[in-house]
Amino acid sequence: MIRWTQLLQSLVADTKLGPQLQLWRSEPHSTPLALFMGCKIFAANQAALDYFACVHQEILDATLYDFAPRLQLGGQSSIELAKKLMQAAAASSQVQEWLHLNRHGKELPTRLYLEPVRIDSNKMILVRFEALDRRLSPRGEAQDVFGLLPRSVLAGILEESAEAVVISDTSGKILAVNRALCRLCGFSQAQLIGQQLQILETANDPKQRECRAALAQRDFWQGEVSHTRVDGSHFPAWQSSRRLQTESGCYLVTIFSDISERKQLESRLTEQAMFDMLTGLPNRRHMKRKLRQVLRASLEAFNQGKPTTGALMFLDLNGFKHVNDSFGHSMGDRILQLVAARLEAGCIERADIARMGGDEFTLVLQDCRDKEDIYLFAQQILALFETPFELEGQKFYLGTSIGISLFGNQEIDPSELLSQADTAMYSAKRSASHINFYDSSMSEAAEHKLKLLGDLRHALGLGQLSLFYQPIVRLKDNHMAGAEALLRWHKSPHELLEAADFVPLLEETGLIITVGNWVVEQACRQLAVWRQQDNDFIISVNISPLQLEHLDFYQQVKSALQHHQLPAEALILEITESALLGHPRQAKQTLKQLRALGVKIVLDDFGTGLSSLSRLGSLPLDGLKIAGEFAEQLQHQKGKRLCQAIVQLSQALELKFVAEGIETEYQNNMVRQMGDGLAQGFFFGYPLHPEQFALAHFDL
Repeated sequence: MIRWTQLLQSLVADTKLGPQLQLWRSEPHSTPLALFMGCKIFAANQAALDYFACVHQEILDATLYDFAPRLQLGGQSSIELAKKLMQAAAASSQVQEWLHLNRHGKELPTRLYLEPVRIDSNKMILVRFEALDRRLSPRGEAQDVFGLLPRSVLAGILEESAEAVVISDTSGKILAVNRALCRLCGFSQAQLIGQQLQILETANDPKQRECRAALAQRDFWQGEVSHTRVDGSHFPAWQSSRRLQTESGCYLVTIFSDISERKQLESRLTEQAMFDMLTGLPNRRHMKRKLRQVLRASLEAFNQGKPTTGALMFLDLNGFKHVNDSFGHSMGDRILQLVAARLEAGCIERADIARMGGDEFTLVLQDCRDKEDIYLFAQQILALFETPFELEGQKFYLGTSIGISLFGNQEIDPSELLSQADTAMYSAKRSASHINFYDSSMSEAAEHKLKLLGDLRHALGLGQLSLFYQPIVRLKDNHMAGAEALLRWHKSPHELLEAADFVPLLEETGLIITVGNWVVEQACRQLAVWRQQDNDFIISVNISPLQLEHLDFYQQVKSALQHHQLPAEALILEITESALLGHPRQAKQTLKQLRALGVKIVLDDFGTGLSSLSRLGSLPLDGLKIAGEFAEQLQHQKGKRLCQAIVQLSQALELKFVAEGIETEYQNNMVRQMGDGLAQGFFFGYPLHPEQFALAHFDL
């Protein structure tokens, strides 16, 4: 038997428990206390044993609900409430009123004080039992009232009880049963009297064995068991068993009720919890359970010398966000239903399909021949998306990216396998084939990204972000018209990152709103300085799509211009086509407000996107920035014609054009011949820090 005093000396608790702990160490058996490990009693002091009228062996490994009625005073299940209470107490202090029963069945209204503690490295829960004043509760007198009732009254109550009652001797021979038991099990009283209790029990039910073992040590047990009817069928039951010692001998009283309907309801609720309500496919919870079974079977086969290859495929839809944002969530949900149906029809014979949430799906493949077999199946999945999804006369073209993680020759946790496939899927989005197998280098890249994210969160506060400026010139005379502000991150004294290396992370985390506002403010501050040198100087700033979606963006720009006393036409905001795809109405509204203010709007990287020319004329734009790829093609006749066509298009739409990527005098001359516009590129100057830019491009 573990010495209670030694346990108290080893116990580590929160400082607020310090004074009480000192008292209990000096008087270890003055207050009813018990230590729980998990949900079971690990040890208890003598005061607790006296409280429950039992010995240490009877209380050891018992739970809170072993010494409680089936239901607490509030009608809650003792088992469910006890589990929730112990789970909460593992994290923080808890106080709970609880109805206990001692080993004789006497009710003990109790207030429990639960504290999370440690002994060495073991986490435990210390429970103090405080008896409530039973004189204030009529329940405390119930035992005496029943004792005064005539035996005939008690017999009548048992006989008419809605719950099944069976009384036996200690050998298990049935002495009496009530009518409810006969109705429930289909036996007559004559068929049962004198028989062993096992006639009512399902063979080899471990819970019945647990009940008999518990009653051998203490006087009470309750739990879920399986009972048998006269026709041999079985049903689940909630059973309470008690050992009663009387003057005439010892008896076992068992009371149980059929819980089949409750179990069926639980089963239906569990099934609903395992399936996606929108598509009817198994959900993430179901998939992880299935994956755990598959991984276990695969590992067992490998250990038996019968290795198999399996794969987890993680699918993410390409283009779904545009559908959801442009046509509404209702249409998006219907598209997801069509996607699920198409996946199910095309894959159900080969793979277990699940919807993980949003526009993400998984497929689990077993017994694959090799990696090539898996790759070919992934290509079949991609082929399912070649045909558009049609709804209400509208065609929706979607694609998918597939990340694949293999299993079969090593032990791996389902969550880890999911993480690998997810990582591979993000890599697949950037690949031409849209299919990628996981390898360890991807995890290294993911870890690098995670570290980069952590550093990036503090970059602005640490003053690591700055703006570099690249000159923009007028083609007609090669004189500087202004500059483009380019964001840079001084990650370390020897590491300078360009915007393309970290802006996607800013957008992913939402930090782009704060950083973007800072960029506008800094660019306007610098513009005010340089307009003192050149009153016509302009500055161009790149804007993220997320900034346009932010309702406060217009006011931020307006405030920055007013603060630095700048004319709005001196500021150019460069946007990409994607800025008009996410929330087109909000983006257009913001752009119209900015143009009304006088700010110029330029479409960046024109010629590389997919916007229709018919829509281009309706956009609130002042200019086009011709993508640098066209400058590279100017040495070819076809490239010249393409660039000339874009210039003519901008002129037809009365839009200014900016040719970027100009690196040679030849390219500069060719573009100048095409029209009166602006140009930018290394030929005119590299991006420089403001001080360096001023020295290089202003006559100081």
